[in-house]
Order: sequence, then C-alpha cells, then structure tokens
Amino acid sequence: MLKIYIICISLSFIFSIFLIPFSNFLAKKFNIYDHPSKRKLKYRKLTRWAGFGMFLSFFLSLIVLLKIFPELKNVLNYNYTINWGDYKETISLSKQLLGIFFASLLVVIVGSVDDKVGISAGVKFLLQVIIAYCAMDYGVRILGVSLPFSDKFIAFPRIVSQVITVIWLCSFMNMINLIDGIDGLAGGIVLISSFTFFIISILQQQVVSSFISNQLALSSILSLALCGTVAGFLLYNFYPAKLFMGDTGALFLGLLIGCITTVGMLKTGAFLSFVIPVIVAGVPFLDVAIAIIRRIKKKVSIGMADKHHIHHILLSNGWTEREVVLFFYVISLFLSIISITIVALKN
Repeated sequence: MLKIYIICISLSFIFSIFLIPFSNFLAKKFNIYDHPSKRKLKYRKLTRWAGFGMFLSFFLSLIVLLKIFPELKNVLNYNYTINWGDYKETISLSKQLLGIFFASLLVVIVGSVDDKVGISAGVKFLLQVIIAYCAMDYGVRILGVSLPFSDKFIAFPRIVSQVITVIWLCSFMNMINLIDGIDGLAGGIVLISSFTFFIISILQQQVVSSFISNQLALSSILSLALCGTVAGFLLYNFYPAKLFMGDTGALFLGLLIGCITTVGMLKTGAFLSFVIPVIVAGVPFLDVAIAIIRRIKKKVSIGMADKHHIHHILLSNGWTEREVVLFFYVISLFLSIISITIVALKN
C-alpha cells in the first residue's frame, strides 16, 4: 500500500499545480472575482474559483490511481448489508465513492453560482442539506455508536442515521467556509486535518474487522488525495494569495472532510471516533461555536457575516496575516498530535 499512497498524494499534488491555474483562467473568463463583504478587512480583486480546480485534481487523481492499481477495485467492490428492521440495504464502497463524487459535483455547482451571483444564507443551507443527503443516500452514513467504556454498539434507526449524517456533513461544510477568511488559513487547516485522518485511518486498520478495515482503506486514500490537492492549492493561496478558493472550494473541502470521517473512523462506531474529528478540526469548530453564540446573543441571523471571527480579532490587534495563519497552523498541528496519540494509545 505504501506505493499506492505515495503515488496518490503525488498525483493529486501535480494535478493541483496545473489545474488550479486553469480554474483561475476560467474564473477570469466568466468574471468570477472576489467581492467586498462585511467579513473582509480588506478587498483585493482576485478570482475565487480555485475550488473547481481542486475538484478536478482530486477526482482525476483517483481515476488515474484506479487505472494504475486495478487491485483497488477489489477494495471498492467490498459490500455489506444493513438491516433496518424489515428493510435491508446493501452498500458497497464503490457506491459510497460515487456518492461522494455526485455530492461534490453538486457542491461545486452551488459554490460556483454563489461565487458568481451570491446565494442567500437560507437557500445555501437548504442546498447543503440536499447535497449532504445525496452523499448519505449512496451509503456515506453514520450507522451507530459504541457507548464509552463499553463494547455495546447502539445501531441508529434509519431516520436517525440519516439526520445525524446530514448534520455532520453540513457542519463541516460550514466550518471550513466560515474559517476561510484570510490567505492560506482554511487550506492549511484542511491539509493538516486530512493528513491526520490518513494517519488515524492507518492506525485503526490494524485492530478492526475486515468490514471496517476496507472502509478505512478508502478513507486513507481519500485523505491523501485531499492532502495533495490542497498542498498544490496552497502554493497559490498562501500569503500573499494569487487567488481564492471561494465558496466553491470551501464547501467542497468541508464536504470531503465530513465524508472522509464518515466512511472511515466513524464506521468503527467508537464514541472516541466522533470526538477525534472535532479535536482535529478544533480551530474552525471553536470559531463557529463562538460565532453562533455571538449572533444568538445579538439576536441576528446565524448566517449573517461579521468581522468578529478569531482571525479578525487577532488581525485587528496588530497581528499580520502570516502570523495569524502560522499561529493557527501550530494549534492545528498540536491538536492533531493529541488526536493521533489518543488513537495510538487506545489501540
């Protein structure tokens, strides 16, 4: 698998280096530029459609990988049956991957429209729910949880599984979108998170059943493909940015992080598996939580933009953009190390 992993991250990185400028070219053709808003401390006329290039890079690397390594098809052909009372459903890993592709395609379309003409917060959230449901309907689903300090697994009823999965995916889409406020911040956090999820998937594969092991194999490959894609993007987005990911990229990256955790570590059912992604994504999670509380107290819409996110506060107190980004990188790395250590000790 080592050879597959190396080629996976290399392919996605190389594709990203070449396709991000291509998406920048298309953005200029279609006049998709960043626009002033209440949450920006300054405005620069840069394109905001790099998410389209990331989408192409991610899935093209997976397609080429499947062509180079036919044995991966055996992993994707693995399937299992879920019993929902009188209703039975067979789900394969290939079906889940297809669901991630369709949901990603939808999220890129929605993000592209939002980057071009703007979509209201309410409509955007409704579309996110539909996108999350699309991925969930193809098997990207949280099935249940094991109680802490117990081996007892509690399988969620079908409707509960659907609701929890949709909330989980929508949460990550919004977390990454809201943290995307300064050059390189969201991309860097996703890069660190995706590589962390790769390591955790590898660690967990050693101590689980074949069903979960195959799920984690898919999760590890998706994590590395995302890692390489975002690394290529950061060459153009780290301060001073030459282009932005836009809502197209932020929603796409958030969706992928949510899907990777769902098809991977959350399939183990361990209660800790629900906690680890939140720890890894601690920076955007805390920022969103504070933003929601702040807006509820002010009695304004949760979706209303403002300049009171953590990175805005640090910038207004004299920090440079580079200092803020590197500070958040250090925090994210620290949280990732904690998460990896917890999983390693538990195993």
